[in-house]
Amino acid sequence: MPEVAVWATIKVLPGQQENAEKFFAYSRKVIDSESGTTSFFVVKIDADTYGIFDTFTDENGLQEHIAGLSGKQAVADLVGTIFTGPPAITNSVVIQRGVAQ
Repeated sequence: MPEVAVWATIKVLPGQQENAEKFFAYSRKVIDSESGTTSFFVVKIDADTYGIFDTFTDENGLQEHIAGLSGKQAVADLVGTIFTGPPAITNSVVIQRGVAQ
């Protein structure tokens, strides 16, 4: 069964980049305990936009993450204090995985 993937972008309020990055670091620690999460990447797109790419073993792994300590409710709780609004999320499926040599 192919891995389920999520690509999300989220905007940060002015001056909140450091707090956003602390939240992402916290999320990394939380995700380590999620059995269905297989990868987690955060990239800075510009001064106030971050991209997040996660992969999961299957739909159950994704649902575990959404319900988890750094999932949907945790992000929603930070809207208006760190984030400008909820993330824009695109669900997808991994069709090829590899590592550059």
